Amino acid sequence: MADKTIPLNWLHVPENTDTRILEAVLRALGWCNDLLEGTLWTTHMVNGECTLQRTINQHLVTLYPMEAASMDLGMETRYSPGHLPIEVNNTSVCVRSRPSHEPPLHTDMVASVILLLADDDVDPAAIPKTLHAILTDEQRASLPPQRSQRARTVPGQPSTSGREFLPEARILALIEQHPNATFSVQFERRDGTLRNMIARRNDAFYAREEEGDAEVPTATFGYNPADYHLASVIDVPLGEYRMLATDRVTEMTIGGDTMRTDSAE
Repeated sequence: MADKTIPLNWLHVPENTDTRILEAVLRALGWCNDLLEGTLWTTHMVNGECTLQRTINQHLVTLYPMEAASMDLGMETRYSPGHLPIEVNNTSVCVRSRPSHEPPLHTDMVASVILLLADDDVDPAAIPKTLHAILTDEQRASLPPQRSQRARTVPGQPSTSGREFLPEARILALIEQHPNATFSVQFERRDGTLRNMIARRNDAFYAREEEGDAEVPTATFGYNPADYHLASVIDVPLGEYRMLATDRVTEMTIGGDTMRTDSAE
């Protein structure tokens, strides 16, 4: 193609497509076309498909805007949903958006990369880690040091703080006896710090067996928290579920009764 334009009339639109989604996709593709002017990106035909290409430090970067549009319209493509349709040296590279309740359109992601890699003045720190291969050795050396990952806490391990805790069996019995009660609790987290919380039992985590009244954990978490001395509760002020370390409770007020150990603060 001689001009830098994504042919919007090539877009295949499935029947019964939500008009709002289609309009959003067309806006994003229009934004892509607006951004292409004045950049080093060029349009090319690859296997009958319109692609956007540019070379960075002798590495060929290819974007597939129509694949992105197809994913936004709910069509199956060779790319996984949530991933940017991008290749480096004709090899697919995993580039995803950050986790969000409302993930961006794939076409918006294409537009963002067009802008990010518009010219040779590339900010190495802004380049996704999976695209660092396109950077020079000097650019990679200029990257800020990565933050060290927090050591993973092994669940269910006994406390080493020396604190005194209320009997776990007593805590579990009280929560079961007062399934609808809001209670205050102080417990030791796995990192050794104490936490105060206003909570109630997370009823969504439990289900009644078809026969009898026994309550069994659901598969909400893919594991049974009780195996790790944990109970699923709702942090009432936040309205979010949390895990209570039932073997590390220093103080608890529930059903009008307060129990505490000498380690409570």
